[in-house]
Amino acid sequence: MRLSDLFRMGCANLWRRKTRTLLTALSMTIGVMCIIVLISIGIGYEQSYRESVEAMGSLTKIDVMSTTTVKDKIALLNDKAIEAFATLDGVEAVTPVIQSNAYLKSGKYMNMVQLYGVDLSTVDSFLLTPEQGGIPSAGIRMKPEVMVTEDVGKTFADPSDDWAEAVDAHGQPLIDPLNANIQLTFDYSNLSGERQEGEDGRAVPTGASYPLRVLGVCPTLNNTFSSSVFLDAKRLEEWVEANQNFVASTSSANADDDKALTREERIARAKAGSSGKTYDLAWVKVRDADDVQRVTGIIQDAGFATYSLNDMLDAVRTQARQIQGLLGAIGAVAMVVSAFGVANTMMMSITERTREVGILKVLGTELTDISKMFLVEAMIVGILGGIAGLGLSYLVKLLLPAILAGMDLRSIIPLWLALGGILFAGAVALLSALLPAMRAMQISPNAAIRTE
Repeated sequence: MRLSDLFRMGCANLWRRKTRTLLTALSMTIGVMCIIVLISIGIGYEQSYRESVEAMGSLTKIDVMSTTTVKDKIALLNDKAIEAFATLDGVEAVTPVIQSNAYLKSGKYMNMVQLYGVDLSTVDSFLLTPEQGGIPSAGIRMKPEVMVTEDVGKTFADPSDDWAEAVDAHGQPLIDPLNANIQLTFDYSNLSGERQEGEDGRAVPTGASYPLRVLGVCPTLNNTFSSSVFLDAKRLEEWVEANQNFVASTSSANADDDKALTREERIARAKAGSSGKTYDLAWVKVRDADDVQRVTGIIQDAGFATYSLNDMLDAVRTQARQIQGLLGAIGAVAMVVSAFGVANTMMMSITERTREVGILKVLGTELTDISKMFLVEAMIVGILGGIAGLGLSYLVKLLLPAILAGMDLRSIIPLWLALGGILFAGAVALLSALLPAMRAMQISPNAAIRTE
């Protein structure tokens, strides 16, 4: 018997018992809806957390730091290490990072900022694309080009007025970094006008002051880079070296007591004994998020410490899968009930059609065709219930924000879940009808024909 014949006969038999078919399909609809909606809530939870993590920066960015390895050996973060990171398969960009605190002054207003000295050609890769202006270059030594975060203009304050914010009556910042005259210094007393006696006896500023040319304004990446200034790494390195009295540095360790040294002191000593330039931090940008863990593992095996937002997301993925499994198990209970409903319907159908089965056997119908006839009917009911359940799931998805307004739940139904729900319903119905179909094969033709 051809599949098309089985399908046509199944539809005709189900149509003759419309009410029973409708109720059985309805039970399957509810079961499929429960599974799809509950799993979709778990997917929505993972997606919501992923978006919040992505707002903090790129999931493909790895922070690399020096660390102690086996037998207290130090993996130094130097130019050789930076070059090695850049050659790793899947790495898009690498930059050393030099950090320091400094003060900005524009007119009577001041601001404290975090300085990041980086390879400016890589800022696009690390999502530091300017929203206004453009990407700076190293600029000239006397007036270097920099890029500031969008909150720098809003955080200037007037120290003479109890640090009142530099905003107008409408709350708009008075300082536009792209157009303002801004000076940078590492010595706060230099901003306040304090002087010290110079070598020739004249009063001179206590620290150096550097005019800036702000060329671009970039996002803070969900406050990851609040009140930050980005400039060429070599330029910041020169400033830090020239202003060592005002820049915090790692204290020297006691050479006679190696065992008492902290991790930071050991690293500082190793850097001091190194013949080349070393860094406290480097950023590595990986092209594909799927390669982050592999690249991280290679860097860690080389003795470096790493941190990535992907580490945080992996923990959330594990938790989300557990939630999805729990919610899916709850939905599966409804499917089990639906499966019993399908099995009961098929058993009743076989009992009512015992004479029909006997006639088919007398006419020489294959036993497998008889079982297929009932299996196809069950699968049709399951597929119809699955389609209806999917439609009901989308309806619940639309109503969920209004029903659970205070819980901030999201329902996301990807294509694989939609198709999987329908196929799962058909498979459950098929398995539920196996026992009734086997019973149909065992019916005696003579007894079946004599059945009224």
